[in-house]
Amino acid sequence: MKTLLAIREQDYAWTREAFPSIHPLLLPLCNKPFIEFLIDFAILTKSTAIRLLSDGQLSAVEAWCGNGSRWGIPVSYGSLHDEDCMNTLIDKNRRFCEKERVMVISGFNFIRYDKRQDYAGMANALPDGDWANCSGGAITLAGSPQHPEGRAPEAPPVLSLIPLDTMASYFTTSMETLETGADHYVLPGYGGEPGCAIGRNVVISKSVEIKKPVSIGNNVQLQSGSVIGPSTIIGSNVIIDRASSVSSSIILDNTYLGEHLEVNGRIASGNLLTEPLSGVSIAMEDPHLLSGISQNSPLRSLPRKIVHALAAALLLMLLCIPYLLLWPPLRLTGRWKSKALECLSSSGKQNLTLNIIELTPSGGTLSALAGALSLDRFAMLFRVMAGQLSLIGSTPAEAASNTPDLRAGKPLYRPGVFSYAEAEEWPTSGSERAIVERFHLAHSTALQDVTLTLKAFFNRLHEKSTS
Repeated sequence: MKTLLAIREQDYAWTREAFPSIHPLLLPLCNKPFIEFLIDFAILTKSTAIRLLSDGQLSAVEAWCGNGSRWGIPVSYGSLHDEDCMNTLIDKNRRFCEKERVMVISGFNFIRYDKRQDYAGMANALPDGDWANCSGGAITLAGSPQHPEGRAPEAPPVLSLIPLDTMASYFTTSMETLETGADHYVLPGYGGEPGCAIGRNVVISKSVEIKKPVSIGNNVQLQSGSVIGPSTIIGSNVIIDRASSVSSSIILDNTYLGEHLEVNGRIASGNLLTEPLSGVSIAMEDPHLLSGISQNSPLRSLPRKIVHALAAALLLMLLCIPYLLLWPPLRLTGRWKSKALECLSSSGKQNLTLNIIELTPSGGTLSALAGALSLDRFAMLFRVMAGQLSLIGSTPAEAASNTPDLRAGKPLYRPGVFSYAEAEEWPTSGSERAIVERFHLAHSTALQDVTLTLKAFFNRLHEKSTS
């Protein structure tokens, strides 16, 4: 059997206004993109291939799903038109179907199923026609069963469709999915106990209280005194600041929630706070309360680049003489070593070759002085003036490493000569570094960057001079 997923833009038109930065088929339910629930169900029915059909743009979905290799099932893509009926869809994709039994899942609907039950046997035994339907679409079987001798399960497996046609239906379906949890679906994250799924690189302060059920995504920081749950979904790349509480709510990806806030029965996305039953949204103007963690546009980043370049020029002038005095003897005595490192650029689409300087720890006074003055970063200041690096930002990420989130623009990433983690004296590796860097990348201004650069410079000066 093979599966056709036929979803038209009109089926999910409401999501364009509610979640403009998310492709509807990638809209997360319990931290898992909607399209993956459909793929999982197709796999449960033992489909051998999946084809996604739509009259809208699928580039973002194709970039996410690829050819289906991560699930072990081929995934391909095609188009459809408003007037295409069931027979027309199958006829247009006859090479894909190849006279096999076909399951057509139509509409923007959530499939309520149980992964522990035998859907393959039922899909093979049922006659042609609708297997399940609702106001928003149907699951339809077409073609003769591949194994006519097959028997349907004695107890028909639970199966129904829930139309995702409003913000309210999306919210209630997400909450239901959270409560049934891993018993019914394959959900992301890890957890040693039922009702608690936690992703990668999650920092939870000791005084945080977590009330199940909860689902927490990747690269999340829960600061001291915060209360999470019950019935709460926290997306990826999220910061929940001190003494805030979140219950019966969804905090979508790339969102910062400020201090001493109480969020109950809401959806937070960027700086928007939405009451899901009414669909009423409030845009928070104060970034210290609620804000998005997202890439700056080129137009908005231009003033920052100018300020960074001017500050870099000033540092070059101040450090020029010490560099000319210390570099030759260190280089001649082998205490100044450099290596080329391929790093991701801020766009994530091309690489930067940076010369990383290593000063021999046992190099004596000259080596210690060069490190204290950050002369190992001297040459990188020219890249700031050329607009290739920021003066302060993220720690440059090696291109050869496994960094799919950075290549996709998540979390926020802007490589710099100095890092925000150095300025705040946080660990310069691991998830703690990523958290503080994301926060400053989302909220710092160009002038604040200059202040933070000075802090990073003097922190290194103090660290090297006392080591």
